[in-house]
Amino acid sequence: MIDRAETVNKRAAELLAGAHPVSGVPGERRMLLGVVGVSRVLKLLPRLFDGAEFLSPYGLRAVSRWHAEHPFVLDVPGMHSEIDYEPAESTTGMFGGNSNWRGPIWMPVNFLVVEALTRYARFFGDSLKVEYPTGSGHERTLDEAAADLRERLISLFVVGDDGRRPCFGWVERFQHDPQWKDNVVFNEYFHGDNGAGLGASHQTGWTGLVAELILRARGVPVPTLGELMTGHSPGTRT
Repeated sequence: MIDRAETVNKRAAELLAGAHPVSGVPGERRMLLGVVGVSRVLKLLPRLFDGAEFLSPYGLRAVSRWHAEHPFVLDVPGMHSEIDYEPAESTTGMFGGNSNWRGPIWMPVNFLVVEALTRYARFFGDSLKVEYPTGSGHERTLDEAAADLRERLISLFVVGDDGRRPCFGWVERFQHDPQWKDNVVFNEYFHGDNGAGLGASHQTGWTGLVAELILRARGVPVPTLGELMTGHSPGTRT
């Protein structure tokens, strides 16, 4: 008679071995856990890092730019719906004109992606590289990809070579007036192509996360979400 508990444990071990890798020597091993296995994550990255899809100069878009020419269509009896790429405010009056994640750049989503890439990079180190950006022919570690995403998000608020802050869009008073040009606000979301700030201008609750990205990008020790959950100090690796 086969012990049911033994069978379950064996099956669990097989699933974990395939989906969630283990590294390190006995006594110091670590397991990488996630909602999906590493192989599935790696299949997502080429599209996520594609400038013609999710990757913009200022972070990751909420919806692929591919849908600008190829809307997603749902036809069911009595209803026809479409979702296309809307990089700024909604093109319809639905939901009060809010684009509702259909193309703009949202800081909380980008922050979580950067955090996830950082955790994966801590596990794999230099042993795992991906093409970044997709189609560039350049291979980067996940840590390098995360660092570049941080810089793209930070650049939303920084004066560029053209003397303009992307987040201020084409509001000339914000761009050049001495009383306004250095008063940076925390917009709710940002244009998926040019980075102009949109929606509410006081979203410190989530767009303020850029402050942590700046600290980390400039070398200031800041605990990651994983370190906060495990109680480890910034920079420690166990």
